[in-house]
Amino acid sequence: MSKDFEKSLERLNNQYDEMPTQSSSIKIMANIKKQKKRNWTWSKSYQRLQVAVLIALMIGIGYVLGVSQLMNQPDTAMEETASDQVGTMEGASFQAKQAESFDEEAGAVHESGEYDMGIFAAEEIDDSFLITITDEEGQEVEKQVKVFEDEQFSFSTYYDANFHVEEGVSGEGRSIQIYADYGEGPIEPLLFEMFQFESAMSYDNQVEAYRMMMNESGYTELESNDYLIEIGIPGQVVEEFLFQKDDVNVHVVPVERGEEYFFFKTSTVTNNNSEKIEYMEGYVRELNVILNQDHFMWIYN
Repeated sequence: MSKDFEKSLERLNNQYDEMPTQSSSIKIMANIKKQKKRNWTWSKSYQRLQVAVLIALMIGIGYVLGVSQLMNQPDTAMEETASDQVGTMEGASFQAKQAESFDEEAGAVHESGEYDMGIFAAEEIDDSFLITITDEEGQEVEKQVKVFEDEQFSFSTYYDANFHVEEGVSGEGRSIQIYADYGEGPIEPLLFEMFQFESAMSYDNQVEAYRMMMNESGYTELESNDYLIEIGIPGQVVEEFLFQKDDVNVHVVPVERGEEYFFFKTSTVTNNNSEKIEYMEGYVRELNVILNQDHFMWIYN
């Protein structure tokens, strides 16, 4: 082999050895791994960037919503406060109108003189209510009543809500009187009276004093027909008396209550007064409301 040929082979061999390292399979694989690592690192960095951008976006949205809510809250609070103030002013105005209306009504009653005889307005319960009673024809009907209570005589009872309750005081004693009213004012004679002498006297002396009062008022005593006893009295009735003046009959029963005596009285008219008979047709019904044992109550035993 010639020397020139040998030099050519040696030169080729040296050139092979000097070829780039990436031509080696091992180094090619290493290069691929490095490339993948660079790609993974970029992908991971890109994902982190997305998360950071999303968080920043959410924070920005939350800030905008929070600012918007804070800006709206004062207006809402002001509106609620204004609404409350208006409601309070309207309520105060309504109460003032009620008080003014009440004062006007009270003044009208006072000026009319209807209660100048000493009605126990403070003793009466303002609220009326309905009860069921039996009328003259035996039919059950509803009636509007009030409750009256008297501490001195220590009793309470029902009475028609439209009727008048009055106190009568004289030198002899004290009375509670109920007058009928069918829309034209209190009607004479009275519907019911409960009387007690002021001075301590025996029963016989009280009866004699009562007879004297009736006689001085122009009444004549007649034989009793037990009118009130038949209606029924809530207490121990001693006896019954009848007095008459013109066309008016007055029925009286003394009721014993411990060591005290109370004189219950009611009125009827004779057949000579047809006008008053028409007015007084309901007296028995009204007495039944007052004297009914479920309505009339002695406060002490």
